Amino acid sequence: MAHDKSDDKLAIYRSGEVAASYDRRWRGSSGRARDQRKQRALGRALEHFDGARSVLDVPCGTGRFHDLFASRGWRYCGADAASAMLTVAREKCGTSNWIAGDLTRLPFADRSFDLALCIRLMHLVRDERLREAFLAELARVSRIGVIVDYRQDQALRVWLGNARAKLGLRAKRPGALPLEHIRREVESSGLAVREFVPVRRVPYLSDKIVVVALHRATPSAPAPRP
Repeated sequence: MAHDKSDDKLAIYRSGEVAASYDRRWRGSSGRARDQRKQRALGRALEHFDGARSVLDVPCGTGRFHDLFASRGWRYCGADAASAMLTVAREKCGTSNWIAGDLTRLPFADRSFDLALCIRLMHLVRDERLREAFLAELARVSRIGVIVDYRQDQALRVWLGNARAKLGLRAKRPGALPLEHIRREVESSGLAVREFVPVRRVPYLSDKIVVVALHRATPSAPAPRP
């Protein structure tokens, strides 16, 4: 998967030791709580995909969301650029498809999956053109649409991070974007945003949001909820 200057941070996931520790992080009390919040948000997002039966999860990491889809009877395929992550995923989740894949050039035909899922990536990629390239590829391989998460700027954690950056207490401002910017970016791939789902129940405590975006040929739905 091609990356911008964030590649130094993303490259650590290629280590076997880091892959194992990444998988363990979701089993501790804090990790389980974070995982439950994200799974709840994804459950709400999946309400837009009635009738869907296949998903490409990229980057899939160590298969964090495998069971969410397997329990629903979906055909699951996980793709990641980090072979160490895929090794852990195979050991943990078994025989589902695990593919080494570059998100700018996925090895799948158009409309190969009902849903393309992209979690825990966009906030690490500071290059807007690269994010748009990722989105275009997710749109290409999906039949119904895409679920992707972003960091949005109307949240207490982001405001505090910006204040700390201004005071010189952190090197960079948080990689958070306005909702309208996120909408434009996602829709640049030909999708239509149908819902923004806060990961936390209280929106202003949730810097992470899950974006539901459907192909424009998909039947109309209400305007996205903030």
